[in-house]
Amino acid sequence: MEKDSTETENNVNYTNTLDQNLSGNQGHINEYFYNFDNDVEASFFRYNPNLMANYQSYSDYFSLFGEDPTIMTYKTFPDYLLTATKEDEEEFTRRYPIDSLTIIDSVVYDSVEMISTPFKNLESLQWNLDAEPELQRYKLVSSDWIVSDTTIFYNDTFDVTAYRAILNTPFIDSGMVFVDSSEWTDTNYVFISEDQIRFTNAFQFVKKQLSNDSLVFRINTDCNDNGQWDIAETVIEDFDDNGVFEVLYEYSDNNNNGQYDSGDDVIQDYNNDGVISTAYEFVDRGNGVWDPHEPFFDLDSSGTYDPNEPYQDRNCNGKWDDAENYVDNDLSGDFSEGDDFTDSGNKIYDIEEEFTPKDINGDGVSDKLLYLIGDKPNNLIVDWADQDNPQVLLELGLGAGITSRWGEQFENIIEEVEFTDVKQKYVEDVDSLVTLFTREKVGHVINNVSSPDEYFITKSEWSKETGGETERFYNYHIFHNPDHLNQVSYPSYFLPIGFYFSPNEIENGFWSKKNLESNVLYYTSNGYLRDGEMVDTSYFDTTDIAIYFIEKSYEVESSSVTVPAGYRPSLAVPAQDTTFQADECFKITITTNMTMVGSGVDFGQKTISWLVKNKGLAKSEIYIRWTEHPFDSDYTPNSNNLDSQNQAWVGLNRIELTSVEMQSENNVMRKFAHSTKNIELRDIGEHPDFDFDPLYISNQIGIQTLDLRELIEE
Repeated sequence: MEKDSTETENNVNYTNTLDQNLSGNQGHINEYFYNFDNDVEASFFRYNPNLMANYQSYSDYFSLFGEDPTIMTYKTFPDYLLTATKEDEEEFTRRYPIDSLTIIDSVVYDSVEMISTPFKNLESLQWNLDAEPELQRYKLVSSDWIVSDTTIFYNDTFDVTAYRAILNTPFIDSGMVFVDSSEWTDTNYVFISEDQIRFTNAFQFVKKQLSNDSLVFRINTDCNDNGQWDIAETVIEDFDDNGVFEVLYEYSDNNNNGQYDSGDDVIQDYNNDGVISTAYEFVDRGNGVWDPHEPFFDLDSSGTYDPNEPYQDRNCNGKWDDAENYVDNDLSGDFSEGDDFTDSGNKIYDIEEEFTPKDINGDGVSDKLLYLIGDKPNNLIVDWADQDNPQVLLELGLGAGITSRWGEQFENIIEEVEFTDVKQKYVEDVDSLVTLFTREKVGHVINNVSSPDEYFITKSEWSKETGGETERFYNYHIFHNPDHLNQVSYPSYFLPIGFYFSPNEIENGFWSKKNLESNVLYYTSNGYLRDGEMVDTSYFDTTDIAIYFIEKSYEVESSSVTVPAGYRPSLAVPAQDTTFQADECFKITITTNMTMVGSGVDFGQKTISWLVKNKGLAKSEIYIRWTEHPFDSDYTPNSNNLDSQNQAWVGLNRIELTSVEMQSENNVMRKFAHSTKNIELRDIGEHPDFDFDPLYISNQIGIQTLDLRELIEE
C-alpha cells in the first residue's frame, strides 16, 4: 500500500513524497526515459554477472580483450499499437449461430475397441532342484500373456450446431483483456443421452491349465500307505507323561548303530519289560503289504538315496524310508509273494486320517479321498505304472498322465479347456454437439488500465557466445503512461533455493502469473521526475504457490554518470567515455524485497538506473540477494559482498549506453488521426518488423530481462 507521507507501520518507516513540494532538479518523464511517439534505436553494452564481478568499467574489459562486450539493441515501434479493447460482457459473449456449420441428423462413424481379459497358458511343471531340499517344489512354467481384441464399428446420429462469439464465458471481472482478432479457437459442448449404448463380444480361447485333480498341491494323509481310510492308532500308555504319544528310546545310542550295546548309556526302561530298547506308546500299525523303498530321484546316479535328493514321502514321517526287511524264502533274490517281511509302521503316532470328501461315482455318498489341498505345489509326482520300477517325474507337460501305487489313473495333469470370455463396454450416446468459436485471449491486464491507444510496445535484443556458437535472445517491453510510467508484464516471483538445485533446473529462476498486469515502473509527480522523490510501498501478495510479503522502495536523485558513448573512429579502438552531468541526469534506485511467508526466505532485487535528458536510459544495474544468515556470515551466500546492513548483493545484469538515435514523430496524428497500424499481441511473432519473434512470459524490469541462469555462466 502507498503512504501519503512519512509514517511508521510495524516499526518500519514508509515515505511518500509525491504530494510534497521538492525544490531540486526536475524533468518530464518523456524527456528522460523515452517519448514513445518517437522512433528510438539505442545500443548498450551488456554485462552478465561474471563480467560485472570482474570488470568495473568498459575500459577494463576492452583493455584486456581488445573487443566490446555483448551488445544489446533497444528500439521502439511508434507505427504500431497494441489492440487492447475492453467491451462490456454482453457484447463480448453474445453468440451468433453459424448456419453453414449446422447439420441436422449428422451421422458420425465411430468405433469401440473390446479387449479380452489377459491370461497365460501353463506350458509345463518343472521341479526346482536349485532350492534347498525342504523348499523344493514344482515351478509353473507359463507362456507370455495371451490377449485378443476386436473393433466394433457403429453409427451415431445427432444434431451439430455452431455459434461464434468474441470471448467465451466466464468473462473477466475487471481490467482489460487483450484479444487476438486474427485467430479463432473452438470449444465443443457435447450433450449426452441418459441411456448409454451397450456393446458385447464373446472371445473364444483354448487354455492350458492345471487339471482339477491338482496333484502337485495334494498333501498325503494316507500315513500308513494302505490306500484306505483309517481311524487313529491305538494308544498303549504315555510312559513319560508328556501328553505326546511317541516312540521312546530307552538308551543313548552313543555309537549310532541303532541298537543298545555295551557302549550306550541307559536312560530308562519305560515299559518295564526288562529289555533296554525302544518303547512304543502306541500301536504302530503297518499296511499289511511289503513296502519297497520310497521313490527318489537319483541325482548322482549312485543307486542309493542321498539327503539332498527329492523323494515321495508316502508315510507322512518327513524322512526317506528304505524297503521293509523280508526273508527271501524262494531264493529269488527279490521280494515275492510268500516271502516273510516286517510290516513296519512309520514310527509316529497317526491320528484319524483326514480326507477330502468327494462323490466320485455319483451315488450321492461322499467318498473319503486321502489328501488335503495345500497352497504349495510341492507334492512330488511318481508314476507307479510299473510297480517294480516307479518313475519320479521332475517335469510334466501337456497331456501327461500317471498311475498311483494303488492303481488310480490320472490323465492330463495339464489339460486344454475351451472357454468363452464375454466382455461388454458402454459408450456415451451423443444427443447433440454444439461448437463455439471465439477469439483467442492472449493477455489480461487487471490493474491500472488505460485506453488501448495508450499502450506502447518496445523490444530489446542481444546474443551470447557459448561453445563457439551464437545464441540469440530478445524480449518485448510494453509501457503506458497513465499517472506514472507503467510497465505491462507477467508478475514474477522467486522460487527459493531448495525448490531447485541450480538455476538451470527451472525456466529462469522465477515463476510467473498467467495474466498480464500493469505496475508502476517510475513514479512521477504530474508527469515529472524530481530530485529527492521517495516512495515506499508494502503489501501481501497471495499466489497459487505461496503468500509473499513485498516491500518496494523508490528513490530519485540528481547524479552524473559516465558511459562509453563517445566518438570512436573504428571498432579497433575503444569507445570514449561520455559524462552526463547531474543537472541533466536522474539516478533512480528501485529496491524490492520479497519474503515468502512461512519459510521466511527473502529475495531482494535492486535496480539502479540513470536517465539522461533527451538520451533516455544511459546505464542500469540489477543486483539480487538471498536471505542472509543472522549471526554467521560464513553461511550467507555471496558473503564476500556483505554491505553495512548485512545484505549480500551480487550483480546480475548491467547495461551501458553506447549509442542512441531518436526520430521525432507527430504525436497529434497518433492521438487523433490514428494513422498508426494496429497489431494484435499474437501477431507480433508473424510480422517481419518484429523479426517474427513472438511474445513470451519473462521476468523483466524496464528494458532489462532477469534470468538467474546467468549466475552460473562463465
